Formats: sequence, structure tokens, C-alpha cells
Amino acid sequence: MNKNPKLLTTNYCLLSTSKGFTLVEILVSVTILSIGILAVSQMTVMGLRVNTVVNQRMYARVVMSRVFEDLHNLPSNDAWLSDDADTTDLDDIDTANADYYQTITDTTAMYSYLSIWNVADNTPEPNIKTVRIHILWGQNNKNRISSDLIKRM
Repeated sequence: MNKNPKLLTTNYCLLSTSKGFTLVEILVSVTILSIGILAVSQMTVMGLRVNTVVNQRMYARVVMSRVFEDLHNLPSNDAWLSDDADTTDLDDIDTANADYYQTITDTTAMYSYLSIWNVADNTPEPNIKTVRIHILWGQNNKNRISSDLIKRM
């Protein structure tokens, strides 16, 4: 047995004041950090996708506004606003059955949109012309917004 009490306390103090992390602590902290970084990166990718969808919808509304304004400024008897005598085709979005269509490419957004409009005379009442405008975009034109323009004949 050691008779020197200073030596015992000194050795004990040296053992209890050692600094640093164990390998297990480092592995646990790296794992937690990795999970956090993975979650943030997935949120970033999702944010970019949502941003693209929102931009496409925003530009579709701009295209809708342009087409709406162009058709609104035409006289009611203009050829672009003539009815094909089918008043039930307002919702047709197939270019084969639509009254009129055109492809619009927004050069600033680099998106391509299909603008379709169908005309129905005397709808919803006599001497009123309804023009339903559809803007389609995306893969196979699966995204769509629509609006109605009502004009006196």
C-alpha cells in the first residue's frame, strides 16, 4: 500500500480530468449529423420541384391573360370568335375537336403551352357569346387552367 497520499490523489485527478471523445460518441454524432443533412437535402430537392411547378402555373396564368386580352379586344364577328354550331363543345381540349388552338412558347420561362378556345353563340342566353379558354402544359398536356370570356354579339 502506498503511504504517500499526494501520489494517490494526483493519479486519481489525472484519470478523471482526461479530455476527448470516445469512438462510440463520435460515431453517434456523425450518424445524427448525416441524418440531418440527408433530411435537408431531400427538402431542397422537393423545394426545387415545387418551385418549378409554381413557375409553370404562374407563366400559364400569364399566357391565359394574354390570350384572354387578345380575344377580348377582337370584335364579336371576328373569324377567331366564330362558332362551329356546336354549343356543347366548350370543354373540348382535344385539338381535333376544339374550335381554335395555338401553341405558345414563353421564351423567358422556356415553357411551351397549348392554348385552346371554344366558342358557343347564344350561350348562356341570346345575343351572348361564350368563349372558354384552356391553357394546357406539362407532359402530355396534363396540367390545365380554364377561363370564360363573355361577349355581346
